[in-house]
Amino acid sequence: MSVMRFSSVAVPLLALGAYYLPSQIEPAPGTETWLFFDGVCNLCDGFVNFVYAGDSRGRVRFGALQKHQELLERYGAGRYTEGGEEAMTTVVVIQGSEVFVRSSAALRVLAVMDQPWRTLAAFHFIPVPVRDYLYSVVGRNRYALFGKKEQCMSPSGDFKKRFLEYNPLDEENQGSPITR
Repeated sequence: MSVMRFSSVAVPLLALGAYYLPSQIEPAPGTETWLFFDGVCNLCDGFVNFVYAGDSRGRVRFGALQKHQELLERYGAGRYTEGGEEAMTTVVVIQGSEVFVRSSAALRVLAVMDQPWRTLAAFHFIPVPVRDYLYSVVGRNRYALFGKKEQCMSPSGDFKKRFLEYNPLDEENQGSPITR
């Protein structure tokens, strides 16, 4: 009988948490989410593709850590770019003026995605040291487990429009004999 009582309380609490927690870590309306990732890491590329497919509202924009050192330094996150003290050890998320790394960055991205993925942001309730320990174990072994490429991806089509370095004028001038 006590199991029945526990489940009658636990299930609604879990459902409420799965709904409530993602909305608590979602940025304010109109705030862009920029996801910076290791552009040669296959796991990171897979996460970017996953986010692109699961973000129908296009709220997340992407950039390789290797290509945005100056921008990241402006936001105080230069240590995660090539040559920094913690170079290429984490994804970095910038929302407005806030910077998030490791598991907090991943959960912030999940919070702006479509359902059912948005619900996974409820893992935010797990203490940061526990989340970040698990994140760092995978991060240290990502190349061995998932491999790496020689160079950063070159997105195409609508996908490339979600990258921070995308410039629509480049497409307009394509094939034009006049250059800027």
